Amino acid sequence: MFSKEEAKRFREEFWDQFKQMSAGKRARKKLPGNWMLDQTGIKALNLRFHVDREVAQVGIDLETRNMDKRIELFEKLESLKKLLEEAMESPLIWELEYIRENGKSVSRIYMQMEGVDIYMRDTWTEAHKFMYANMMKLESFFQEYRDFLKYA
Repeated sequence: MFSKEEAKRFREEFWDQFKQMSAGKRARKKLPGNWMLDQTGIKALNLRFHVDREVAQVGIDLETRNMDKRIELFEKLESLKKLLEEAMESPLIWELEYIRENGKSVSRIYMQMEGVDIYMRDTWTEAHKFMYANMMKLESFFQEYRDFLKYA
């Protein structure tokens, strides 16, 4: 097991390498260096990366304590399910009630790659590729349907 300080260094190194790799690739495509993530323009809807000792995830989190608002957004996304899963080239996992590691309840729509461990450098390259490729698809889809999700 790792000390808190060692674990922190691994996490920082993982994310620093991913940020560097993705910023370079995005710059070559004439895209902003940073991902959209929390800057979606829709309150309570965020694009997310998650990596732990078992999986890497890319998805959408609906983060509001107002369950009516969360259900409304979730249902709008469900109405786009076929289009979203086609854009992602994979079925997604749809959870109205997802509990994060910190105990916070959110709704999450995501895909994941198993066999990843944030503390094992030899899994990082595949995790980074998975995360980059799938967040590119998710951002593209989101940009196309942002107005529907925001105003419909």
